[in-house]
Amino acid sequence: MKVMGLVFYFIFSALLVVSTAMAVPMPPVPLEPIYYEPPVVEATQAIRQQSCAQIDNSIRYLHPYQYTYKPGFYDDGANKIATAMITVESLPIVGTLPVIGEWLGFAYLGYSALVEEKEQRRILQVKQQISMLQQVKAEKHCFE
Repeated sequence: MKVMGLVFYFIFSALLVVSTAMAVPMPPVPLEPIYYEPPVVEATQAIRQQSCAQIDNSIRYLHPYQYTYKPGFYDDGANKIATAMITVESLPIVGTLPVIGEWLGFAYLGYSALVEEKEQRRILQVKQQISMLQQVKAEKHCFE
């Protein structure tokens, strides 16, 4: 009886190891970066032909766009309302209310995070543009 149980155990273990080895293919190694990598801004020939004053005006024009005017997570009143909707809907005392408010709260927080990410990417693009213009100014020796 024990021998039969041991034989069954070994056969089952061998089949389990062989079947899992065959069933789980190795995922392909991702070649793309996981996080957002902004493209490098290169100076065009038209920008290089501008005078120092024109480049300075371009930098001055871009300067206000490098700041965000969106309130932070804890300062945004809509995020506070969405968090309150999630919290109130998940309390067992208020279980008679429809669950729509909780889902709306989660949806708005996701939307808010998406807008924040888009805003950060926009700011990064503007800062790269300003850095490129400053590099062109340095190459033209506008500081002398």
